[in-house]
Amino acid sequence: MPSAAPSSAAPAVEAAPRDDALDRLRGAALVAMLIHHLTAWLSGIDARDVLPGWPEFAVTDVAAPAFFVAAGMSAALFVASRRRRGVPGWRIAGMLLRRYGLLVPIGVALRWSLGREPIDFGVLEALGVTVLLGALVIAVVPARFRWLTTISALLGGSAMAVMIAAPDGSFVAEVVDGKFPVVTYAGFVLVGMVAVTSGAAADRRWINTATLVAVFGVIALMADGVVPQRYPGELPFVVPGLAGTVLVYAAGQRRWPALLSPIDKLLRAAAAHTLGIFLAHYALFEWLRARGINGSISTHLAVPAAFAVTIALCLIAPRVPQLPWSLRTGRRRRPQPKQQEPSPPPQPGTKVVRPLELRPDAPAARVTEPGAADPVIWPVGMRS
Repeated sequence: MPSAAPSSAAPAVEAAPRDDALDRLRGAALVAMLIHHLTAWLSGIDARDVLPGWPEFAVTDVAAPAFFVAAGMSAALFVASRRRRGVPGWRIAGMLLRRYGLLVPIGVALRWSLGREPIDFGVLEALGVTVLLGALVIAVVPARFRWLTTISALLGGSAMAVMIAAPDGSFVAEVVDGKFPVVTYAGFVLVGMVAVTSGAAADRRWINTATLVAVFGVIALMADGVVPQRYPGELPFVVPGLAGTVLVYAAGQRRWPALLSPIDKLLRAAAAHTLGIFLAHYALFEWLRARGINGSISTHLAVPAAFAVTIALCLIAPRVPQLPWSLRTGRRRRPQPKQQEPSPPPQPGTKVVRPLELRPDAPAARVTEPGAADPVIWPVGMRS
């Protein structure tokens, strides 16, 4: 039997399908952050005094660790997709530096535009720095030691603050022990990266087990008299933050009923436009402040108003025209429709049956085979 001539063209690489659970996690984190911020802005009080949770930890505080875990997962999936396409390692490193490193000057510019201290360590700066640190750790640490490194980072943030002992109010103090301590949040990023690179994120049994362990961890802390709290970023924040994160991700892995379709669409819209919505909600803050609305709404109305504004931002974002070029990601490409590959030619010794070419007087019967497509190829001697 003559062999087919090898094709000189490189095989086409299909884009990896989107991770539904990751989109839902990222969208839920952004929605929780918007509700938290808007509630505080509109009411003029700490959102933790209004939203459900504990006195120093609202359920919306899960947004911070969830978003950093999601960023780690996204970065790991991005690297994996580029490797499948045969992109050299040095180019992948450059792409990561461009995508996440540019978040630092964007955060500085945002802070400057809001009239705040430009040199600080806010969420965008922390996100850019920690993702790059996490990528470096993944590149140099062997796979068998990555979970140990991740746990060490999560537990070592407070120890790092004690060791450095930077002056209060300094930039170093903000980086080490501020709102987003770099070591702890690098640990959150590593959770996402290691979960993807180890295959744990795709293993529902692993995710369900991790959910139970994290929830029981919160219960154990509370039984020991430790109440969840947002600041500082130690165990009372890390454990409930990760518990909420893995709980949302586990729920996102399941098939959602049609009743939850509007919520699903809302979360996916938020996940696809995170940076734009984030910047827009700070522009909204300036608009509210300029008109004296911030702090003027009662707590009973601030929460539903925060929900309404959040929903509006998520629904408007997909309808805003996008620029053809992005500083972080380059030229935008429209997704091409997937072309159906032609059916392979029949091999010698097979009989081709084309159901659409049956005689007009033949009975209307059709034989189907799971996973087969017309024309159906049956081996000679096999009954059809």
